[in-house]
Amino acid sequence: MLKRFTRYVTQSVAGMIGISVYVLADTFFISLYSGADGLAILNLILSVWDFPEQDLLLQSVRS
Repeated sequence: MLKRFTRYVTQSVAGMIGISVYVLADTFFISLYSGADGLAILNLILSVWDFPEQDLLLQSVRS
């Protein structure tokens, strides 16, 4: 049981690290290309983009 749990936790953490590295690299290249205005727009768009996912998460917690 512990071995299975460790495997799932390791995969989840590795996936989260991978996504974080991707977001950091993406942010770096956007900042090089479009500067501060591009980063501001990116942050506004990402907050709107992630809103439906957060709503689904809250619905699953409530039920």
